[in-house]
This record gives sequence, structure tokens and C-alpha cells, in this order.
Amino acid sequence: MTTPAIHVEALAKTFGTVPVLRGITAAIPAGAMTAIVGPSGCGKSTMLFCLAGLERPTDGRVTVLGHDLSRLRARAVARLYRDRIGFVFQTYNLIPSLSARENVVLPRRLAGGRVDLAAADALLAEMGLRGRERTGAALLSSGEQQRVALARVLATNAGLVFADEPTGALDTHTAAVVLARLRALADGSRTVVMVTHDLDAASLADHVLVMRDGLLSATLTGPSAEEIRRAMAPAGAPLVRGAK
Repeated sequence: MTTPAIHVEALAKTFGTVPVLRGITAAIPAGAMTAIVGPSGCGKSTMLFCLAGLERPTDGRVTVLGHDLSRLRARAVARLYRDRIGFVFQTYNLIPSLSARENVVLPRRLAGGRVDLAAADALLAEMGLRGRERTGAALLSSGEQQRVALARVLATNAGLVFADEPTGALDTHTAAVVLARLRALADGSRTVVMVTHDLDAASLADHVLVMRDGLLSATLTGPSAEEIRRAMAPAGAPLVRGAK
């Protein structure tokens, strides 16, 4: 049996006195694309941040690429990100004073690795940003910044990629380009975990985790957008749906 890329057991997170995650147990397969969906406020972004080690859970265990995150020091988590994990943030997390190209190569530069400017420019062109390579991040539109953030992750060759609403600021055409690139990443050797409100985007995933009120309400395999919609309905749906 293949070891999952991520395993969570009894995951709980409370902010103050408000429970956001209420005991989630799940396994995210390696080499596949998994989408996390649910209504606003259900805890899906908090779930993603806990899975990625960017938010420490109140209770429970998160194991990522064989590492129990509760046992890792901050420096070890940073090394894991440097070497094996990428994150496309909803808020982009670009350095405003750096150009698009400089933001793309920054992780490699900080890690002391070889910086390939031509490869960075090729990624930016693939994201529809040809001619914007030298433009400062602060001067880019929200959609352009989102695409630079994705190019930055792609440039690291991370084996595990997290994406928080990666198409939220994009037009339909550009969103399709970004989703196709994320879909192509999950080729059996790399893993993508994405939070999205777009059910058509979620239907591109191999697996979909449906959340409601801080709980995992359904686990779907190869679902259509309509199957996801039904699973999200308040009345509920069968816990596990079959492939398309």
C-alpha cells in the first residue's frame, strides 16, 4: 500500500474559544491532486495551513512526507519547505520591491542553489507574463501577482504543492491555464493539495475532501462538479462516491 503524502489524525484547531477544526482524520494520496471544498467559514483554509505546517493545530497529529510536524523544530520545517514543499498563497506573499523574475528565483537564491533566469522567464511566459519579467511586483495586478506566485513554486520543483484559492483573482482563460498546470504537476511523482470554491476546478482533482462546520463530511473520488455540489448540500450525501 502506498504511503500517503499527508496523514492527519484527530486534527483540531481552536482560535480563542471558537473551534474551527473539530477532529479530522484523513489521508491525502501521494502523486495525485486533492481538492478541499466547502462553504465559507467551514475551516478549509485553516485545514490547508495545518496540513502545510504553517498553522500549529490545537490537537491531533499531522504527518507530511513521513515527518510528524509536531516533532519538528521551526528550522526543520523551513528546510522541508526549501527542499520539498511549495505553497501558492491566496495573498501571493511576493516581495513588492523585487521584479516578477526576482520573485520567481528568490527561493533558489536563498537556498544557495543555481539560479536559472532563462527558466524563470520561460515559466513567466507560460503564465502569460511575457514582457513583465522586470516589472516590480507592486506594479502588477492581483491576477499577475497570483501567476508570479505559482511560477515561483514551479521553479522550485517541489514534490508537494499547496495552493490556497489559486484562481480566485484570475479571469476564466488564465484560471484555466493555471489549473491545467497544477493538474499536470500531479503526474504520479508530485502531489497537489488545493483549496477552492470553484467546483469545476475541484472536479479536475483525483480526490475531493468536502468540509462542513469544521468536519470532513464527504470524501469523493473522481467526482463531477455536480457530484461535489450534491455532497456539499446541507442534507448531506453518501460519505464516499465512486469514480466518474
